Amino acid sequence: MPATSYTELFNFEGNFESAFKKWLAAQMIEVQAQMSIETLPDDYIGVTMNAGGITGHYNISPGGSANPTYDQYEFNLGFTVQTRRHNEEGSQTANVSSRHREIVALIRTWVDLLKIKSDLHLYLQHYQIEFLDPAGTDQSIDDVFDISNISFDGQFSIKADAFPIV
Repeated sequence: MPATSYTELFNFEGNFESAFKKWLAAQMIEVQAQMSIETLPDDYIGVTMNAGGITGHYNISPGGSANPTYDQYEFNLGFTVQTRRHNEEGSQTANVSSRHREIVALIRTWVDLLKIKSDLHLYLQHYQIEFLDPAGTDQSIDDVFDISNISFDGQFSIKADAFPIV
């Protein structure tokens, strides 16, 4: 299905965010849009997508234009997992720590087994994920929270039928 405009087509981050929201809702996971770190709950999973540079791949623009249109881009997908280190009584327990590690493992499993590619394509109207590779994880621990940042580098293409009809 073609995009309604080039602005819609090239709104990579907005379209990926919309696809994630739809996918999470289909999985019966509560989605909260947050614009400020101060309003996030103690336990959360954050997702960010950052579009990168072009790969050099291009196609002739639809509608007969002689100008080539780049249609393949690099991107980074980042997950932030934050969990409280203490239970409600204020004591740290082994199951609280293992819960954090389990959430991180579930995200890695979902992405590494390419379920993200097969699941998200149902909600990504204009793009196809070509590949997504692990790029790294960093962890921090303080008195209150366990925080893990999991990063994946990938490449996506604009689908040929996604270009608006001009």
